[in-house]
Amino acid sequence: MTKRIRMAALIAMFGALMILPDLSAQNDVRGADVRVTVAGLKQDMALLSQEVRALRLEIEQMHRDNATLRAQVQAAQSSQTTQTQLSNLSTAIDALRREYRVADETNKKVIIAEVSRQIESLAHETQSALDSVANATAAEPNISTPTHFADDYPKTGITYTVRSGDTLSKIARAHGSTIKHIQNANKIVNPSRDLQVGQSIFIPIAQ
Repeated sequence: MTKRIRMAALIAMFGALMILPDLSAQNDVRGADVRVTVAGLKQDMALLSQEVRALRLEIEQMHRDNATLRAQVQAAQSSQTTQTQLSNLSTAIDALRREYRVADETNKKVIIAEVSRQIESLAHETQSALDSVANATAAEPNISTPTHFADDYPKTGITYTVRSGDTLSKIARAHGSTIKHIQNANKIVNPSRDLQVGQSIFIPIAQ
């Protein structure tokens, strides 16, 4: 509004200058007053000229500010577009991740089912093999191999009562005999089974 008022005042001043010669011609007796008035108008014109220059500078500054604002708006719009693109990309990545998880879980289930099937098949085959071996073993005749005892052990010795913790080797060392002589003299086939605590055995001792 201030700029419009200034421009209106400038136009009014120019209008006054256009009618000034007619006034001076009709009123010669008042020439001195006219000259004073003209001098004042010239000063006003100088001031108006300064105002016009100032208005031009302000308008130029407004143009520059407007250009700056336009550039900032375009940059903001570009930034907003970039953010929208990034948001869309992030959404697409999240969707791919969800699809991958679903596919991964499905693959895991398929693999586990296949492994379970193979384990079950292997267990069935193993059991069948064990059953076959057991049946074959049961069908074989039970033939016991006779144990032969030599009679070449010393006929002299002592009688010993087996104690807890005794073994043939321990008894043989303690009395200067041998495991083989003790086995032959007492017909011991399996020492871990046939040697009992409290049992009396003959320990051959060479003279």
